[in-house]
Amino acid sequence: MTQLRVRDVTEADLAAILRIRARSFGPLGDGGERWWRRVADETLGGRMLAVVDADDTVLASGRARPFGQVWGGRHQPMGGVAGVYVDPAARGRGVASLLMRGLLARMAELGDGISCLFPTAPTLYRGVGFEFGGPLPRFTYAAHDLRALGSLSRGLRPRGAGPADAQLFAALMRADQQRNRLSGPRLVDEQEWRHELGDEDTIAYVLDGRDGGPTGFVTYTLSDETLRVDTFVADGRDAAAALWAVVGSGSSAAPTVHAFLDPRDPVALLAGAEARHDVEQQSWMARIVDLPKAVAGRGFSPSLAATAHLTVEDPDLPQNSGTWRLDVSGGSATATCVERPPTV
Repeated sequence: MTQLRVRDVTEADLAAILRIRARSFGPLGDGGERWWRRVADETLGGRMLAVVDADDTVLASGRARPFGQVWGGRHQPMGGVAGVYVDPAARGRGVASLLMRGLLARMAELGDGISCLFPTAPTLYRGVGFEFGGPLPRFTYAAHDLRALGSLSRGLRPRGAGPADAQLFAALMRADQQRNRLSGPRLVDEQEWRHELGDEDTIAYVLDGRDGGPTGFVTYTLSDETLRVDTFVADGRDAAAALWAVVGSGSSAAPTVHAFLDPRDPVALLAGAEARHDVEQQSWMARIVDLPKAVAGRGFSPSLAATAHLTVEDPDLPQNSGTWRLDVSGGSATATCVERPPTV
């Protein structure tokens, strides 16, 4: 371990990292080269790190993608850990843990308040402070039940959407997360929406609120007679009914609809149809990177007023260690360090 070190990934390392990825998860599929170039461009220069040996051979790599996430209806910067690849010959030597500690330190330097990931090895991530934060549930609906909701739409007609609507999609998503005081969903920014809406596999419809009307949008894909709804935003029952009806309109060709929805999201209730019982979920893990920033950046119930003291031990991010006083009032909170642990 003493000969291993963490450093920034450079353009020259990308081919070696891609080989490690292939050994770990298999080769890239169709469109994979474009995806790899896009995520590399996003994270090179500070958000992609590698573990190398004494000969500077890359043994592992990981990324901390620059995301935003909503907590209690407020948004804050979140480092999305992804692409953690470890060469099979280097496993069992603490390489992955060293990489994760390097990513945590870098996220703290870059101002991320929290970090999240979808785990393939929960024990590894628990060892560096992550814990399960929540699920990403997938509900399954009969498409004809959704199509029938058109009778509740009051004649609203969503239009097809494209890259020119990226700014609108980002604004509608942000407003929806704030309005419903959601916790956990990621905020997709305008640039990412522009890429998503330009993907030929993405089907998107929008109600843009012209003349003060309802707003909302839905994005989905079609494969093997099944629709997969990835994002659904609506500001009321009429908008939700109109958008659900579009999704279900092809029920003869795609009788099954999978939708990734937070069960607390009003859109799930506005579906009006009972989900089938084969509900699945994928769990995600979270970790505080900057304790006072994470506390100040999330929302709380406006009716809550409380003060509490807690002691934190964080050997990987020692700036979080100590005794903290949490003060909550008026929908906001602060964390103040009142005692640091003694130095040895």
